[in-house]
Amino acid sequence: GDPLGNPAMATATILLAVAATSCAHAFQPSLLPLTSTRISSSSPFPSSSSSAGYRSIPSRARAWRCSARDDGRRTVEETRVNRREAAVVLSSIVLLPTLTSAAAQDDVKLPLAPPGGPRNIVITGSSSGIGKDAACKLAAGGYNVFLACRTMEKAMEARDSVEEEVKLLASKAGRSPGELTAMECDLSSLSSIKKFADEWNKSGKPIDVLVLNAGVALNTGARPPPPRTKDGFEVTVGTNHLGHFYLTNLLLPAVEKSSAAPRIVVTASQVHDPSSPGGNVGSKATLGDMQGLAAGIDWEMVDGGGWDADKAYKDSKLCNVLFTRELQRRLEDKGSKVTCNCFSPGLITRTGLFRDQGGFFLSAFDFIANNVVRVAETVSFGGDCLVTMAVSDALEGKRGVFWSNSKPGKHTFEEVEVSAEAKDAQKARRLWELSEQAIALALKKQQA
Repeated sequence: GDPLGNPAMATATILLAVAATSCAHAFQPSLLPLTSTRISSSSPFPSSSSSAGYRSIPSRARAWRCSARDDGRRTVEETRVNRREAAVVLSSIVLLPTLTSAAAQDDVKLPLAPPGGPRNIVITGSSSGIGKDAACKLAAGGYNVFLACRTMEKAMEARDSVEEEVKLLASKAGRSPGELTAMECDLSSLSSIKKFADEWNKSGKPIDVLVLNAGVALNTGARPPPPRTKDGFEVTVGTNHLGHFYLTNLLLPAVEKSSAAPRIVVTASQVHDPSSPGGNVGSKATLGDMQGLAAGIDWEMVDGGGWDADKAYKDSKLCNVLFTRELQRRLEDKGSKVTCNCFSPGLITRTGLFRDQGGFFLSAFDFIANNVVRVAETVSFGGDCLVTMAVSDALEGKRGVFWSNSKPGKHTFEEVEVSAEAKDAQKARRLWELSEQAIALALKKQQA
């Protein structure tokens, strides 16, 4: 999901916090709405119906007290953090009556695999969030899904956690489920990517759909120096763009082996566009002349500037869109039947993408986005978006396009325009060339 910002969200957060701060000394945990799942198999496309579910927040299931030092004095930071957290929980109590009828419960829509044998779908970043949700639905619909996760442990946990649901959904649809296979592929390690690709290529299996979904989004308040991948790249662009760039180039022969209409799907984001609601808040995406990436490995930002965690994520999403368009151009130039498209599932706060954000920020942002300004989407909706990109007839013949939730919070999903910079074909070619050079340098450094 997109960690996008919005002035309305910030305003609502402040108002709620101010109203509650004076009462934020000690009270019991509240309940927040939780989207639950109802099983259905009527259609592969999103829809919803009204219902409501609630859960308590374990991390908040205690009286709100400031931590004390051994000498009994409270720190200013402790006081501020606890009052802010208290304000968020109190605001949920105040608004709870208005939420009961607004909480939605999403139906699960199964994408039924066509006859002619199971098709193979590889999904990176499938241990949580929309990747895991889509993997469950696709496997239940009869597709063979390969869970490419950062560690084998995460991949096996993801597989084991959805196996029973896959069987139940498939049974209700009167179908045999596809296979779920756990595999390790750490997008922040070129060695791990190479090992994954070598293992796949040796198997001789075709890839009918390759979904590049894994993503890293660091805390926007993080300070330099930037974390780095195992090969020395800034971790956000290094994982979100360079890791997937390398993986795609290694797996492309397997994708071209598909006897169907093979697809490559890239999870991008509306925040690649500085004119979008999320892209115009905070730092803006731009790759400039890419002098940072041109320098090789030890850059902090693609444009050569100082590290900015917010901008790094948005830049990585711009790289995703440019990569999609340039890959499609290259595929067409050589007459390949493979198509490549990208999409944005919208703002989805309840995924692993937000794992690096602070606890207070995440609680407040999640509450406001989902229940006050209502611009967030559900994980189930995001999974449906991924499923649509991967197997829907609506994408048949589409090449190099970008789909998005055009009306945040309204469950709309359609083709939209990309940013002006993302349309720059010359920049897309240059990004491809510099990405090849940077990876070649990193691989050479490994061998030294």
